[in-house]
Amino acid sequence: ISNLLLVRLMVHKNGWKAAKASGTLATKNYIFGAAFVACAFTMLYASTGETSIQVLVHTSGGDTFSLVLLLIGAMTQSAIWPFHKWLISALNSPTPVSAIMHAGLVNGGGFLLVRFAPLYFHHETLLSAIFVIGFTSALLGMLWQLMQNDIKRMLACSTMGQMGFMLAQCGLGLFPLAVAHLVYHGMFKAYLFRASGAIAQEKRF
Repeated sequence: ISNLLLVRLMVHKNGWKAAKASGTLATKNYIFGAAFVACAFTMLYASTGETSIQVLVHTSGGDTFSLVLLLIGAMTQSAIWPFHKWLISALNSPTPVSAIMHAGLVNGGGFLLVRFAPLYFHHETLLSAIFVIGFTSALLGMLWQLMQNDIKRMLACSTMGQMGFMLAQCGLGLFPLAVAHLVYHGMFKAYLFRASGAIAQEKRF
């Protein structure tokens, strides 16, 4: 529901074709991720007979495939490479909408992984894969950030990199640190987006 409301904010100007295209891309990404999460929940229910997350995370370890599906859903939400294109495209949205997106909803993938952390602890190979994926996304995000001359695009690449670092922390088993990273990044990035207009108007010599 939050994602749908965000897309509605992105396309609130019907005549703005670029924003409409960004909203369409984001919607496809969110639906794709939601489908994977729904499949993961279905598989977890089929194997345990439980619908409570609090009970599920204390089972014997969960099915590996269902945890992979959850991971993909989290990656789509948090713009982890290669699911980052919607975040870069969303720069066509008004800056306050970008602030909500980068400081709030993009963090959803991280919180999803943290919520199921006890299950991931039973799969060391999967944790190693999470670390590699997160580190790759962080490296690409930071490199792309250095190549930008547009402030909002620079901030978007920075968000991609920070989400990658967060995922790498999850891969190392540092889930509490990942939560702290999400909170601090959210507050900091909200400030940067709200201040980006003033920075763009600065006269550089």
